[in-house]
Amino acid sequence: MKALFVTTVLLISGTFSFAQNATTQKGKPNPFAEGSGTVSQVNPKAVNVFPVDNNVGIGILKPTAPLEIKAGAGNTRGKNVLLKLSNEYAASGQNEPSIMFSNGDYTNPRNISYWTIGARVSGDNVLKTPQTFKISYKGPNDASEKEFFSVDSYQGRVRIGNVPTDFDGYKLYVEEGILTEKVKVAIKGSKDWFDHVFEPDYKLMPLPELEKFIQKNKHLPGIPTATEVVKDGLDLGKMNALLLQKVEELTLHVIELKKELEETKKQIKKQ
Repeated sequence: MKALFVTTVLLISGTFSFAQNATTQKGKPNPFAEGSGTVSQVNPKAVNVFPVDNNVGIGILKPTAPLEIKAGAGNTRGKNVLLKLSNEYAASGQNEPSIMFSNGDYTNPRNISYWTIGARVSGDNVLKTPQTFKISYKGPNDASEKEFFSVDSYQGRVRIGNVPTDFDGYKLYVEEGILTEKVKVAIKGSKDWFDHVFEPDYKLMPLPELEKFIQKNKHLPGIPTATEVVKDGLDLGKMNALLLQKVEELTLHVIELKKELEETKKQIKKQ
C-alpha cells in the first residue's frame, strides 16, 4: 500500500512539475499557482487538474471533492473502471491491494486505529484459500487487524466475524448470531410442506407403534436427534415442516380418539 501511495504521489508530482515548467518557460501565467483550479491555459483540451491547493480532478476540470475521478459513460458489456489498485503477483496469497481509513495519529503508534478495504487477489497455493474481498479493523490495543466481513471467490460465500466457512451448501456464515425483526424462509415446492397428511391415503402410525418407537429411540419419527442437530445444525424451513407434520398427525389422533370416546358414551347409555 505504501509503495502504491508513493508511486501515485511521484506520478502526480511529475505531472505537476512538467506542466509548471512548460508554462513558465514560455512566459505564460502559471495555472498551478495557489488558488488555481484549471489547466485550460496549458492545454484547452486537458481533462485533468492538479492545483497546489483546492481539489484534484482526473477526467474533470471542476472537481467537487478533494479527489474526483470521472470517466465516460459505461455500458453493460464491460467494466467502467475508474480506479485500479494492484500489487505484484504473490503465489502465497499475500497480494492484497487495499485502501486504508486511519485516524492519522502517527505521532503515537499506540493511538493508531484504522479500517481497511481490500482484496486478496491471489489465492494461497499452500493454504488453498480462495481470493477474498474483505473489510478489516485494527484498534489502538489490537495486536493485529480483525477481519469483520469478507466475500470469497468460492461460490461467493459471505462471512461476518471469525467463523469457519469450510461447509459447502451455504452462502452466509455469521459468528455469534443474528438479531432481526423478521425472518422469511422460502419453500421450493408444496412437497416440502406436509399438508398431504390430511390426504385419505396417508398412513398414520398407530399409537401403540408410536409408543414403542418413542421408548426405543427417545424421539419422534422423522425428527432429528439431539446428536444430529449438534453435528449438522438445524434447517429452519425443514424443521418447521416436520413440526407441522407432527401437529397434523396429532390432530388426526385427537379426532380419532374423540370418535372413539363418543362411541363409548353411546354404548354406556344403551346399557
